[in-house]
Amino acid sequence: MSFAQEFSQQRAIMRVYSAYRFVLAAMILIALIFGPANSTLGITAPKWFAIAVIGYVIFALLALFIHTLFSQRYSQTQLFFEFFVDIGVIMVMSYCSGSADSGLPLLLIVTISAASIIMPSQLSLAIAALATISTISEVAAHTLSERVSAQRFIVAGMTGTAYFSAAIAIRYLSARIVKAQQLAELRRADIEQLSRINQRIVQRMQTGIVVMSPSGQIKLINAAATELLDIPTPVVNNNHYVPAILIDMARSAENCAKVISIGSRHLDVHVNMSVLEQSKDSDRLLYIENISKITQRAQNLKLASLGRFTASIAHEIRNPLSAISHAAQLLAESPDLQAADQRFAAIIQNHAMRMNDIIKNILEMSRGRSPEPMRFSLSTWLEKFLDDWQPVSHTPLDIEFDKALENDDVNVDRSQLMQIISNIAENGARHGAQTNDKAVLTFRCLKNPSSGAVSLDIIDNGPGINSEDEDKIFEPFFTTQEQGNGLGLYLCRELCLANQIHIYYRRTELGESCFRLQFSHPDRGTLAE
Repeated sequence: MSFAQEFSQQRAIMRVYSAYRFVLAAMILIALIFGPANSTLGITAPKWFAIAVIGYVIFALLALFIHTLFSQRYSQTQLFFEFFVDIGVIMVMSYCSGSADSGLPLLLIVTISAASIIMPSQLSLAIAALATISTISEVAAHTLSERVSAQRFIVAGMTGTAYFSAAIAIRYLSARIVKAQQLAELRRADIEQLSRINQRIVQRMQTGIVVMSPSGQIKLINAAATELLDIPTPVVNNNHYVPAILIDMARSAENCAKVISIGSRHLDVHVNMSVLEQSKDSDRLLYIENISKITQRAQNLKLASLGRFTASIAHEIRNPLSAISHAAQLLAESPDLQAADQRFAAIIQNHAMRMNDIIKNILEMSRGRSPEPMRFSLSTWLEKFLDDWQPVSHTPLDIEFDKALENDDVNVDRSQLMQIISNIAENGARHGAQTNDKAVLTFRCLKNPSSGAVSLDIIDNGPGINSEDEDKIFEPFFTTQEQGNGLGLYLCRELCLANQIHIYYRRTELGESCFRLQFSHPDRGTLAE
């Protein structure tokens, strides 16, 4: 019978046994010095008993010092020597005490038990055999100086049987305990590995996961949830709370689900709350999903339907519209046309061009080209873009670019991003020039320190959008300009959805008009600010 045992376990056992050995030797020494004169300890050879006790105390103290302060691995020879000394000293003290009434040989059961726990089976049985031989030999030695009854040999033999029984029993129980401990350690390692795997899966999920108390205190949260809820990271010591709207949901002790708007950018998310236990005080598990992807899929279906519809009517509208525009142009070139009729012809041309632009924008949306995202530095790309870009209306313009940002990678379609920024910048330049001598556009790259997501602010010096119209500006055909068709910002939003970009209108701290493009994380692909 054999089993493996780690050094830390061996050292712990030997430290305990060394302490026991020292206490035992010290108690025997104290009993010898302060005990009654008629004590059986050392009664037959007090001088040799005293020498053995003092030597045993010194040996016990030295062994305790070694096992406590040093951490080198034990050799079997070292351990066997220590147990051999225990057996020898105790049997010498037993011989010096007459062996009949001292009871010292029974102390060897503790020594044999310790040897059975820490040493291989062969050596532990050897220790038991040495103890048995020593016990019988000690009785036999007494026969040389006095008459010894045969019963003492029987008692010595029974004591030896007890030694072997203790060695075998302790060995068996120790093997069972060590095997159970090794199995527990193996299961613990498996559980820890599964826990690490689950933790990685949860952290890499695009669905936000939050475990919180009914009061909103966060107990567990993954990276996606911190981004969607604008929770600063790292979340430690349970000192962070979810937004108030989620705390209101947690007040109910029933499972529920709803779509809510969260954050300064009013991001729409679907929150599914589950109560872990049927109790008001139990924790709540929240699944938070950014529904922009669902909106994107619906939008793709809508664009596909719109594409089929516009493809069937494009020629039906464009051909007569071209004829009308051409006829109006020819009519305007007639020398006999009066001034009033010239104005009517110009109106026809202007509205024909406007209708042509509407059809062009609708066809652009209906094509529904899938984006081809590429990872690149936003500030580097934007700097090259602004060097070449000029407003179509040739409006006097100053461009300011704040590019003090490192590692601003995004993962989007470059051509579609160019179309988005061109449209927004064109609108900003036009509105800025209407109220100022010169339009000023400011491009500012930002990064959320907790999520690593990049955003781009496009700020103009125009009057901005009225607060009552902010929720309508991305609707198709909504416009506040007489010459506008209301499809520019709508097209921008559709392109943003296709590239996992969140676009919204805001006012800066100084009250300036600003459109913010919130890019998804280039690695996780989730929208977050």
